[in-house]
Amino acid sequence: MTILVYKLLLGFIGGSLIGMLSYIMELLTKSGVIAVVIIAMFVCGFGSWQTWGLLILFFCSSACIHLVKKILKVSDIESITEKKHTRDAWQVFANSLPAVISLVLFYYTKNQLFMVGYVSGIAGATADTWGSEIGMLSNKLPRSIVSFKSVEAGLSGGVSVLGSLASFFGSLLISITFWLLYGWHHLYQYPLILLIMVPLICGLINSLVDSLLGATLQVKYRCLICGQLTEQKQHHLQQTKQISGISWLSNDWVNFLSGSLTVFLSWSILFLYK
Repeated sequence: MTILVYKLLLGFIGGSLIGMLSYIMELLTKSGVIAVVIIAMFVCGFGSWQTWGLLILFFCSSACIHLVKKILKVSDIESITEKKHTRDAWQVFANSLPAVISLVLFYYTKNQLFMVGYVSGIAGATADTWGSEIGMLSNKLPRSIVSFKSVEAGLSGGVSVLGSLASFFGSLLISITFWLLYGWHHLYQYPLILLIMVPLICGLINSLVDSLLGATLQVKYRCLICGQLTEQKQHHLQQTKQISGISWLSNDWVNFLSGSLTVFLSWSILFLYK
């Protein structure tokens, strides 16, 4: 119990440092900082330095991509997306909570299936974030994953070759890192290849499911002033009109649902393997 308290305290300190730095860099809102601290405490308290390292890798890689986009002065899409690039608490929890739940289950059960579930959740969040952020750099408009018609950059449900490749390498980064950190561990009951393939495949599926939900069920609006399709309830300071999707299914809910499905899928694969 004493060790858990010390680890929670270490997570609080580490999370606070990351959160404050991210706030200064305008990557997080104040509520986002609080959410990062909470997530960091759980990951450090109920996990190990390896699980903590994977989470830091996700946050740092995403931050680097954002900074590169800022340097390149990528065109603004904040008039389309539901929220600005600065992440709030709901966005942090939506991307991290499914993985953290799996990690806590591993802590109490010692079932390695849940550890792989945690890694798959982080791989999925990384794949989705890299795909969305790097996909913006494409010279071509993304296409709807459902109709294959061109859509505005930044609109949920759009995919591009560049974004898809970014999703693959984001998921691969987390999977390879997990293998490097845990592959030598003789206690793992699964073949080493599964430590790479399960998070990699589940991470890619997360990105696809996120795009599919974004294209079909996520709520979308149309501005009555300029006619632009958007994910915002207000545009030009005027109320927009809902034209598709489920009213409560925002991008945060899409991220949470796709992340939960990713973690559950990894559990299912390893359960069936046994």
